[in-house]
Amino acid sequence: MAKVLGVFALTLLVLSSSMTAEASSGARCSEKRVTASAIRTTGDIQAFVECAAEYVAEHGTQEARRAFNEDVRWKHGPIYIFVDGIEMSGEDSPTYVFPPDPSREGSVWGASIDSFGTDYYFELYRLMSIVDSGWIYYSFRNPATGREQPKSSYVIEIDWNGDRAAIGAGIYAPDLPGTCNPDEVNAAGVEANPSPQKLREFVRCTAMLVESQGYFAKDELEKNPRWSHGSTYAFVMDMMGNQVLTGSKTRVNGNALHEWGGRSAPTDQFGGRDMVRVGDTFGEAFIYYQGREPMTGGTRPKVGFLKRVVAQGVPVVVGAGYPAPADRTISAITCSDRYVTASAIESPEDIEAFVECAAEYAMEHGPEEARRAFNEDERWRQGPFYVFVDGIAPSAADAVSHVFPPEPEREGTAWGEPLIDRFGTGYFPELHRIMSMVNSGWIYYAFTNFESGIWEPKSSYVKAIDWNGERASIGAGIYRRDLPGTCTSAAVNAAALEAEPSRQGLEEFVRCAAMQIESMGLFTAEGLSHGPRWNSGPIYVFGANVETGEIEFSGSESSFRVSGRIPELLYGGRDVFGVMATFGEAYLYYNFTNRVTGAVESKISFNKLVLAQGVPLTVGSGYHLYPVANPE
Repeated sequence: MAKVLGVFALTLLVLSSSMTAEASSGARCSEKRVTASAIRTTGDIQAFVECAAEYVAEHGTQEARRAFNEDVRWKHGPIYIFVDGIEMSGEDSPTYVFPPDPSREGSVWGASIDSFGTDYYFELYRLMSIVDSGWIYYSFRNPATGREQPKSSYVIEIDWNGDRAAIGAGIYAPDLPGTCNPDEVNAAGVEANPSPQKLREFVRCTAMLVESQGYFAKDELEKNPRWSHGSTYAFVMDMMGNQVLTGSKTRVNGNALHEWGGRSAPTDQFGGRDMVRVGDTFGEAFIYYQGREPMTGGTRPKVGFLKRVVAQGVPVVVGAGYPAPADRTISAITCSDRYVTASAIESPEDIEAFVECAAEYAMEHGPEEARRAFNEDERWRQGPFYVFVDGIAPSAADAVSHVFPPEPEREGTAWGEPLIDRFGTGYFPELHRIMSMVNSGWIYYAFTNFESGIWEPKSSYVKAIDWNGERASIGAGIYRRDLPGTCTSAAVNAAALEAEPSRQGLEEFVRCAAMQIESMGLFTAEGLSHGPRWNSGPIYVFGANVETGEIEFSGSESSFRVSGRIPELLYGGRDVFGVMATFGEAYLYYNFTNRVTGAVESKISFNKLVLAQGVPLTVGSGYHLYPVANPE
């Protein structure tokens, strides 16, 4: 181990420690912040750590240590801020902040070998030698469960009383390929504590089962009580709306009708809207409908979640649902818990926070000031992101536009013409239908993207509010380019990523390549390796077999020279394929030959686990940052 450390001490020197891969893409704390209790996603973790780094810079290390250990903003359950010295081993790395056990602060950890084969602190040192912020994947004791579990943490290099240190926080996600444990994710858990987050975790774990086993998952879904409890059960539908697998005890596959409606009219539940097509286009979608109670035979509003997967080469939709609360309230988030401005929006979770903040602003300041602010203030309007407010009515002829920043002249009048989209119904009838069952939720449709000037699939979060004594909906939406229905070559391609490398652009590029593999298997490898969409300058796509470590395809010949030896040659012996098999998606940082310049340069890559004809592959791409000194 000492020899490996010595080699990497030379190899990982860089020309400038001030350059960064990820910090430049993060929003400032004034634009995006989240408290520990409101963290749900890795995006929340990144914003949380960026705010913590700003807190240290502003208040100093002594006050930061106190705050991180004591204040509820920074500590909740398994979410907390940690600060460690950057050294080549845990035997030398001091612990500066560790809220689960403050007695450790001021001492070293000692050797800390995790399940991926290396000392965690060496991996942190290796990472911080390449970039000054990024993601690290490891196993660690979860203070909420008492067990060692996979953890992904975002870390930023900071100065701590004159020493190099890393400040970070991490998340234990229960819906990863390596963490979908039956005792944590099951139908009984959704039934006992129903929430959109738990439902999404349940469906994602079901989808992984269906993706890996296809129709052979039938017995598991129908007989294992993990997938069915009370009124919550998993189901699988084909793209024609037929239920083909189910955990419901009151239905017979192939003969019985799904609760969405009859086989001849599967869209009846949604006023003609094709929700299976919605799931196919958006990949994941929340839905709201009248569901039959398996135990009573009655009906009541339900909240559902759909996920599209490819099983045995066939696309299907996996889903589940739970009865909506009697008061129709779904979200308990507040703007003080999670705050985001229009310019910092990156994800659907950001959209939800943005709308909740807008609703609070309207309630606090009144409709007149809210209309002015939503139309004029940068906090509420940036590029394709803006707040809209519409009356809730069963048709566009009666739905009044209260706030619409792209065309303020519409405000105060009814929309009039029906906005019929590709999913079979008008936007306003669908909004009216959703708001009759819940007070907030997601609506999926096609609408004009005022940046591109064309109709594109859009997912919007909407919330019912009072607007001058009338029930209205306030909302905002996002156009994503890495969905099954939006990964077009014009929008996502290597040339665009080369021209403007970014974390978001890299994720989109890799996810779109991964969808090609999922749908066509290795038959598409040649196109991914050499096709102009996937190759431009130093940008290319590669795929490696997770079980063997062998490179299956790549746009760079240099990739094949490390085939089968990637962990030891690029990651100091760390089992990066084990990381991918556990986490499903991961950022990786290493030094590699730039195929254009021929020089060894530091590189950031994003990688996604897929199944290609039953074979687990990691599909990835990356962009170079800067040359490495003494690469040999």
